[in-house]
Amino acid sequence: MNQLKITQAFQQIFFTVFFLTLLSGGTSLWLASKDNLSPQQNRIFENLTTTWQMGIGAIFGVLGSKATNLFENDGKKK
Repeated sequence: MNQLKITQAFQQIFFTVFFLTLLSGGTSLWLASKDNLSPQQNRIFENLTTTWQMGIGAIFGVLGSKATNLFENDGKKK
C-alpha cells in the first residue's frame, strides 16, 4: 500500500478551509434561527450559506485529490 505524505502546506490549506467552512456554517445557522432579518442581514446570510456550501465542496475536493495518490499503481509487482 502506498504511503500517504501529508505536507505542511496541505495541512495549512485544509485546516484553513475547514475553519472558514465551520465559521460560515455556524454563523449561517445562527442567523437562520433569528425571527426577523434586516435586508443587510439577509444578504450576509445568503453569502454565508454560499460560503458554507463552497467550503464543503472544497473540503471534499482537497481530500479527493489526496486520496487519488492512495489508489495509484506505481507499476511495481511484488
